[in-house]
Amino acid sequence: VAAAELQPEPTMPVPRPFHGTFETARTEAFLSGRLLVAAVHSGAAQSKAERLMILTLATEEVTSLVDENAVFWRGAATELREPHLQQLAPEGAPSLAMVLPLAIDAMRVLSHSQGMGSDVFIGEFVTALGEVEEYRKALEARSVSDAALLRMEQDEEFAASLAADKVAQEAAQAANSLDEAAAALSAVQAARDQEAEQLTKKRRLLLDEFLSEQVPPEGSSTARLMLRLPGGQRIQRTFGAQDKLSKVRRWAECCPWLPETSAHQDLKIPAHFELNLAFPRRQLASHEDEMALSELGLAPSAALLLIDRAA
Repeated sequence: VAAAELQPEPTMPVPRPFHGTFETARTEAFLSGRLLVAAVHSGAAQSKAERLMILTLATEEVTSLVDENAVFWRGAATELREPHLQQLAPEGAPSLAMVLPLAIDAMRVLSHSQGMGSDVFIGEFVTALGEVEEYRKALEARSVSDAALLRMEQDEEFAASLAADKVAQEAAQAANSLDEAAAALSAVQAARDQEAEQLTKKRRLLLDEFLSEQVPPEGSSTARLMLRLPGGQRIQRTFGAQDKLSKVRRWAECCPWLPETSAHQDLKIPAHFELNLAFPRRQLASHEDEMALSELGLAPSAALLLIDRAA
């Protein structure tokens, strides 16, 4: 076919060209999710191949397909950066290339040709549209997968956060329980200390009462008593045979503060105790407190046991 016969008519339809650089056309195609069609010409006088490329695009069907589904860029080879020229027109200009934009600054050339008819172009264009759609679905699938992975990671983080909160809550509850137990123990100890202080005051009053009592006159009958304490210590004192058992009880209660027991620094008298006769073993009951020691068989001497009721 003679070159003159390939001259396009001025009224022939052509795709709407993108006004701008190739890089901005690629960015527009990526952002809009469309195919990029790049028509690269030599920039010199139109050759037969360049006029054939123009005629390939100058049909109603091609124009409609490109306008609806692609960004169309047309420019000279000299407008392209060398890496782009090598991809779009590896065999030189003219070249008609189908480009899949992968990112604003990345692409994959699906096909390129120096000359093709409209039917061939339409076939390659439809194939390229299919690849764009597959790539879009792959991106969506990856996005869904990434979203699922992110959701899983967020769920795991949330579960870990809940577990940490539970551990912290249990630790706080345990600390509160320890604090409550310590407070209760402190209250019990305070009550015991107060009870012990009151008991000490009571026994010091008994000491004053005991020391103020009259001693048996010389020559009168006596009862020499030895008392064994729960701690194993032994103390003794001489009473009048007519002294009552209640006086012996007062002696037992206040004995740690008596002058004759000052050498015993560790005498401890239980808060509640009973007195027993060592032999023959029997308890001296409270109803016997007003009986004389002689009546109870504790004169002229006897051994007594102080028994801790709490033991």
